[in-house]
This record gives sequence, C-alpha cells and structure tokens, in this order.
Amino acid sequence: MKRRMMWLLLLLWACAPSAEPLSEPDPGLSDLAIREVYPTTLLPASLLVIRGKSLPSPSEGAMSLALSGTSKTPGGLPRNIEVRLRAEYLSHTEAQVRVDTDFLQQLGGNSVEFDGHAKIVVASVIDRQEHLTEPVSVKLRIVPSLTPRLDLVELQGPQRMTGKIHPNDWLTVRGDGFLLGEGEGDTVALVSGCFLPEGASEPCALNGRAVRELELPVRPLSRFDRTSAMLPYSPGIHGVMPGKFSGSIRLRNQPPGTTMRTLSSSRSLAVEQVRPELTGISPSAASLGQYVEMQGAGFIGGQPGQATLVRLQGQFSLEGSPVNIPVDTEIVVQWLSRFPNGPVGRYVLDETDALGQALEPRGGLREAAGVFVGTGTMTLRYGRESIASKPTPLRIALLRPKQVVVVRFLSSYQDSLRLFGLRAVDNAVRARVLEVARRDYAGINIEFREGSEDSALPTDFAHYAQVDIGGPDPNGLGYLGYDNTPGRDMQNRRLYDRIGGVNAVTQNDGSPGYGGVFAEQLLGFSNHPGPVAAIKSAPGEAELFDRIFDPLRPDVGGNPATVREATLLPALSSGSICPASSDDRPHQVQCAIFVLGSLIGTTMTHELGHSLGLANPSNPSGSYHNQGNLRGRIMNPGSLRSFSERAELSPSGPALFCDTDYQYLRRILPGSQLPPSIERQPCLDTPTM
Repeated sequence: MKRRMMWLLLLLWACAPSAEPLSEPDPGLSDLAIREVYPTTLLPASLLVIRGKSLPSPSEGAMSLALSGTSKTPGGLPRNIEVRLRAEYLSHTEAQVRVDTDFLQQLGGNSVEFDGHAKIVVASVIDRQEHLTEPVSVKLRIVPSLTPRLDLVELQGPQRMTGKIHPNDWLTVRGDGFLLGEGEGDTVALVSGCFLPEGASEPCALNGRAVRELELPVRPLSRFDRTSAMLPYSPGIHGVMPGKFSGSIRLRNQPPGTTMRTLSSSRSLAVEQVRPELTGISPSAASLGQYVEMQGAGFIGGQPGQATLVRLQGQFSLEGSPVNIPVDTEIVVQWLSRFPNGPVGRYVLDETDALGQALEPRGGLREAAGVFVGTGTMTLRYGRESIASKPTPLRIALLRPKQVVVVRFLSSYQDSLRLFGLRAVDNAVRARVLEVARRDYAGINIEFREGSEDSALPTDFAHYAQVDIGGPDPNGLGYLGYDNTPGRDMQNRRLYDRIGGVNAVTQNDGSPGYGGVFAEQLLGFSNHPGPVAAIKSAPGEAELFDRIFDPLRPDVGGNPATVREATLLPALSSGSICPASSDDRPHQVQCAIFVLGSLIGTTMTHELGHSLGLANPSNPSGSYHNQGNLRGRIMNPGSLRSFSERAELSPSGPALFCDTDYQYLRRILPGSQLPPSIERQPCLDTPTM
C-alpha cells in the first residue's frame, strides 16, 4: 500500500507545479457529504458519530469535523467558535470523533451547549486539495454526567395486554439519561421481587423464590436513543418454569473508571411467565450451510447451563423417490437476539449434526434432497430445570447445495483503478466483473454477491466463499490472481473457502500465502506497465492494451474518466467496438470499463474454479489446469490465456468451462436452471499419462 501510494504521489507531483493544486479533483470524493451527527447529548469519553457519504479511508486523505457556531456555558454568554476535530474513519458512510480532553477544551468545557453547523473536511492525498461538504445544522449538549430517569416499564407485542411473558421476551423501559455503552459506560437494570411457581400457593415469601437486585444489561432501543431502552426478561431472574413474578425494577448508570453510580427511582413489575412456544420455521426451503430459524417465543442460550433443543418427529420424503425415511431426532438451536419480536432459535444445516447424520445413509444433506413433514417440540434446559412446548406442525424442504460467493472489492483495488484512469467509474467496473462471473457459472447453483471491506457479511448462510479483489500482488510475484486456499477442494466439501487475505496453512507448505485477484498487475500487459512487472504476450497484444487504456491513464497523459461520464454512459454488452477511435471519447471510456471488468472477472472465475476443485476433478493428483493446447478454456494455464481472450476482445468469444469441467460443476452444484445451450470444447485434447 505504501509503495503504491508513494508512486502515485510522485507521479502527481511531477505532473503539476508545486505551488498549485492539481486541476483534476479526486473522483473518489465527488459524492462526499455529511448527513447527520449523533448523539446530541455527549459525556466525556462519548463517541460523536458522523454519518455521511463517500467518506475517505485513511489512505485517501485525512478527515476532520469542522464546527462553527456559538458555545455557551451555564450562566455564561454565547461565544462564537470555529473548531476542527480530527475524525476517525469507520466506513464509507461513518466516522467518529472522540470526546476527549482536546474536544472539551475546544468547545469550552464539559458543561456546554453548542448551536451551529457541521462540515466534513478532507485533505486528499490524491489531488492535494481540501474538500468540504455542504454544512448541516447541529445542536450539541455536553454534560459531565447523567442520572437515569425511569418513567415506564412495559412488555412488547401481545404480552403488553396479557401480562404473560416467556423467557427472554423483551421489556422496554422509557425515561431519559440512559448511557449508550462504548467509552461513556452502561446502564443496567436492577430487578427485585418474588417468583411463585405455577401450582404453588401464596404467600410467595414462604413458597416462592426471592429475587434481590438481579442485574440485567440494558440496550438502547436505537443506537443514539437516551430515552428508550430494552432488556430481556432473562431466565437468570427465576428460571424457565411457569409462574408469577411480582416486584420492581430500577436503573443504574455505570460510567467507566469510577465507582460513582447514579440510580433512578423504581417502577413496579408484575408478570406471568408461561411455557415456550414453537410456531414455525423460516425459510421453508434451505440447503447445506444455510441458516434456518425456529420461530416462536422463549428461546434461551448463550450462557453456561442454558440450551434450547427442538425435537423433530415425522417423515422425510426423498426427491424423485417413493421412499419415506422416519425421522426422530433432536437438534440444538442457537439463541439469537432479535428486537422487537423477540429472540429466535437459529440452526445451521450441517452434515455433522443430528439431522445430517440421520440422513447420512441416503447421501446426507448433499444428496438427500426432499421434504420433511412432521412436528417440532421445543425444550428449554436451564440448569436442572426443563420445560417443553406443545408439538407444532413443521414442513421444510431440503435443497441441493448452493454455493454463495461474496466478491469483496478492497480499497487497494480502488487505489489501483486510479492507475487505469477508472476510479470515477468504479461501480461500472464492478458491475462488469459480476456480470462475467454470473455468465461463466450460468446453470450452476452458485450465487455471487457484491461486498467490500465495510459491508456486512451474509446472515442467511453460515458457509459461504469469499473472493477478494485487491490491487497489487502482496506476494511480490506479479500474479494476476492466486487461490490461496489449502489445496483443491475436491467435490466442494468445504463451501467456505476464502480466496484472499493470508492463509497460514498454505504458507506452511512453501506456497505464497496471500490470495485474491490483483487488479494492478493487469498493467503488466502494457508496453509501459508503470509500477508492475511486464507480462510476456504475443505480438500486438501490448499495443492493443495501450489503445484501450492510454487515453485514460494519467501517467501517460491520458484524461481519467469522470463521475459525469460514469452516470451518462451505458454499459457495453460486448467488446466488438473496442478499441474506440481517438476522437470517440464516450466509447473510449466504455471500452476501458468493459475490458478491465472482463480482465478482473475472468481472472476471478478461474481462481474460484480452483477453489471448487478444478481442473482435472476426477484425478486427485492431476494438474491444476487443463492439459493440451486448446485455447478458450477458463481453467487453462496462464500461457494459454492471452490478453485479448481475457479481455473478451477475441473474435472467438469469451472463454468457457470445457466439457468435463462444466459437467463436474453441474454435479457438485446442480442448478435448477437449464445450462446455457453452448458448445463446449473437450477438456482433454491430448493423451494424458
């Protein structure tokens, strides 16, 4: 990263007078904006969060929060201030400022009201210009401490009217002065009272269970809400058995680094705890490695001595067969917090668990597609206590395996786009990469999802693959891509390979440890590859590459694509018009997007093929690439994959998975869609040993 940024800075400084800012603005900041600043009430050690758009990573520039307006202390007169506070990058949509000593000094102390405007200021390392957003109105209040106020305690959903509650159902508390966690500390609830088990007679003091100041965590209803919070009706209060509880609840604020605590007044709490309920399952059809959720109420877990189990009893009907397999097995489900509906029990379809083992004689969850019809009974176990729900009718279809692939575009990839003059059209390049991937794997039960370093990981699948699209080759070997997973995954047994990052297992056998697709190395196809090693290619290939990219490359005097061009130009469906003529700027940009997206996309589908067990999948000791000299096959070695083929400028069309490679993919990941009607070349065009 440092080497690349230094090379880029030297290039930019060489092309512009030292006393003048660069005329071409940083395209990565074209959409820079600030939207809001929260929370509005701050304590020493709070985090002030900035929500915005196109916020730069540290490699792209330093970011500050500029505040201008009036600051007023209690009993004092307003004074005008203009301050800049260093902001810490969290993601492209969030940054934060720590309320530390410097923050308090600049705003005037720890008891201050500020009224004014906020801007984001970025000192870009790309164009050496300062970028400012349009201001937003901001009112902030800084206080030295907060005392919680408790006005109301209520149940959620139908329980609000009935007073009946299940273990871990949510209670909502409303008031003010709640702490938000992080550096400013936490608010906790203190529950006291008496629990009378079902069937026991009054008085509770004699026949019940006393609860004294049981401490429960309190979470804000929303991230910056100091007036509403929630807490679970934990089994730690009095267990999971049915019965009635009568008592009170109050709140306590616990700032860090001090023994000082502040308490609210108490409010009464009277509820009836009832048996757990199982009402259904979602989704109604799932495959190996996918999450299914048991719906209902009363799920527990996540703590020692707590477990939720579901007993499945019924028949499993095999797809395409009259055979019905009796099922009577118990699975353990994971407690998962959810608000406002209440926790659920999440379960992963896995070959090693009870359900997977029950179907093992029929090929397990990889082969035994079909439908389970029967009942589910939920049982809670809390220490020595055990309580079951009523049986509930359930139906779930088990599908053939599906491979989910998250394609992560890293910040180093974005940095490398600047070298091609394509940073402003990043989204268009990504779209082409994913289009190539989905086309190459058409007819295979595989799903490609776009991601980034900031994006959340899948929540519907526990097992998914990941491919990182980066910039330069971290191994220093000039690879265009490298599958760093530990050996070919024959029959795709893993489902969770990561092509990217560093793999210590791979390094142990002497192989390069870093994997992914390395977009910057594609410059090696050029006659002037800049910071990367040249790639040996056939006559005319380097010239073709340069005719595509030189009009946009800043290091050879080209004009990078602009944000406006990114929004106005439609995507090409083929490279038949490429390269464009020198006076056809729109098509020059379109061709560069098409070609770079194709280069990255075809490299990615090749490396993913390795992870899935290609090539030569029927021979565990066979080579990693197709044998012979036929071109146009995705799993060919690099020497047979020319620039024009990878870029999809070859008149013979894009490369394909050859016949037996594609048959293998269809066998391990049989898709519901018919395969495309394409003539595929043989994989073995020469005799093999």
